Amino acid sequence: MRPLVILPGDRPCAPADPVPPPGMHMGARPKGYCRPLPPARRKPRSVLWRRMRLGVAFVALLSAGGAVGYLWLKTDWLQRARAEAQALIGMAGALVDMRVGEIALSGRQHTPVEALQAAIEVERGDPILSIDLDALRKRVEALGWVKYATVWRQLPDTLFIEIEEREPFARWQIDHQVRLIDRSGRVLDDDDRADFASLLRLVGPGASDKAAALISMLETDPVLGKRVVNAIRVRERRWDIEFDNGVIVKLPENNPETAWARLLDLERRFGLLRRDLESIDLRLDDRLIVKLAPEAEPPAAGPGAKKPAAKRT
Repeated sequence: MRPLVILPGDRPCAPADPVPPPGMHMGARPKGYCRPLPPARRKPRSVLWRRMRLGVAFVALLSAGGAVGYLWLKTDWLQRARAEAQALIGMAGALVDMRVGEIALSGRQHTPVEALQAAIEVERGDPILSIDLDALRKRVEALGWVKYATVWRQLPDTLFIEIEEREPFARWQIDHQVRLIDRSGRVLDDDDRADFASLLRLVGPGASDKAAALISMLETDPVLGKRVVNAIRVRERRWDIEFDNGVIVKLPENNPETAWARLLDLERRFGLLRRDLESIDLRLDDRLIVKLAPEAEPPAAGPGAKKPAAKRT
C-alpha cells in the first residue's frame, strides 16, 4: 500500500474547511487553509475473485459451444433452414417468372448423357432461383467420370454446368466383369467399352489399387511394355504378366522392378520372349525357371548323342 506523503504547509483536511477568500490569487495560501482530502479509492477485488469470474465465463462459453455442436451433429436444423430459405427464394423467382429456359453443359467427352441428366434433376420450366447449386454440383461429381464440376446460373433463364473428366488408365476385370478405371483405381464405367480395348487389362482383387505402380514399371521399356496385354494379380501379393504371344512372366512379391529389369536384360541378350515358352519364372534371384510350350519341338540330337536302343523282339 502506498504511504501518504504530507508536504510542508499542505496538510490534508476535510472538505468543510475554509477556502481562500475572494480576491486572493490561487498561489497564496492563507492561514488555516488546507488541501482537501483525496477521494477514497475502491479496494480492488482479490485475484481469487477474478479467477472465479473467468472460470464461470469459460464454462458458460464451453456449454454454449457444446449445445451448438450437438445441434449441428444430431439434428438437421441447418439443412432444414437452408431448404426453407431456398424454397422461399424459388417462390420469389417463380412470382417474377424466372424459370430455367436452357441448360448449358461443357467439358463432356465420355460421361453418358443419361447419367448426367439423372444427376442434374433439373428440367426446363423449373424456378431457376430454387435450384440448390451446391447439391447439384455434388450429384454431378458423384459420377465416376467426373473429376470436378462447376455450376452457376445466369439470370433470367440459363443454368451453366462445366465438368472436367478423369482420364481412363486401364481395364479392371473382377467377378467376370470388366470395368474402366483411372490411375488412382477409381471406377469410371462399368462397361467394357470398345474404344478403350487397347488399354492394359488388370485381373483380380487388388489389381486396381496397384495399377499405377505396375504401369510405371512397364513404361521403363515402352517397346516391351506395349506387348503386355494382361496383368494378373495373384493372391493380392504379386503379378503374373502375360505378353501378346502368350508367354507369362511371374514376378516376385518384393522388388518386382528388379525382376523386370532382369527380364529386359535377358530379352536383349538372348531374345527370351521370342522362344517357344509357356512361362518364365523370375521369383527367385539366383535362378531362372522356364517352361516350354506344349507344342514346342524338343532340341535336335547332336552328333555325339546316343541313339535309343533297338527294341528286342
